[in-house]
Amino acid sequence: MNPDNDRRHLIDVFFIISLLFGFVFCAVLIIALGASIYQRGVISSNDNFDQRTAATYIVQKVRQNDEYGAISVGSIDDIPALTITRTLNDTSYTTYIYVYNGYLMEVFARSDTSLSPQSGQRIIEMDNMEMKISSSNLITILVTDAEGSTTKVMISPHSMGS
Repeated sequence: MNPDNDRRHLIDVFFIISLLFGFVFCAVLIIALGASIYQRGVISSNDNFDQRTAATYIVQKVRQNDEYGAISVGSIDDIPALTITRTLNDTSYTTYIYVYNGYLMEVFARSDTSLSPQSGQRIIEMDNMEMKISSSNLITILVTDAEGSTTKVMISPHSMGS
C-alpha cells in the first residue's frame, strides 16, 4: 500500500464532502432569503388590500347612492359616520358607515330609528376614519388601517357638483 495514494483519496473525499456541504449551505441560504422576501411581499400585499378595500368600499357606497342631498357627515351615538339617506316606498332610510371597536361598520335602518354603534355589520378591520365635506361639495375621507397606515380618498359626487 502506498501512503501517498491513501492521503490523496482522503483529500479527494474531504474535497467532495466540503463541496457538498457548500452546495447545501448555499441552497438553504437561497431558500431562506426567498422565503423572507416572499413573506414581506405577502404582508405588504395584505396591508394594501385592507387599505384599498376600505377606501373602495366607501367610494362605491357613495357612487351607488349619488343623489342630491343624500350624502352627509353625521354621527351614531357620538361616533362620526358617513350618512347616506334614501327614500324607499315613502319611507326614509339611512346608511351609516363608521369605525367602531377596530372595524369599519355599516348599518342600514329607518331614519327615525335610534341605533347603537354595535348594531352595525363589521366590514373590515380599521383603526380610524375621518370625513369632511368641503364647501365645494368634495368629500374627503381618511382611513387608517389596523397597522396605522392612512389612505386619503377624495370623492366628488355628481349630484353635489357645482
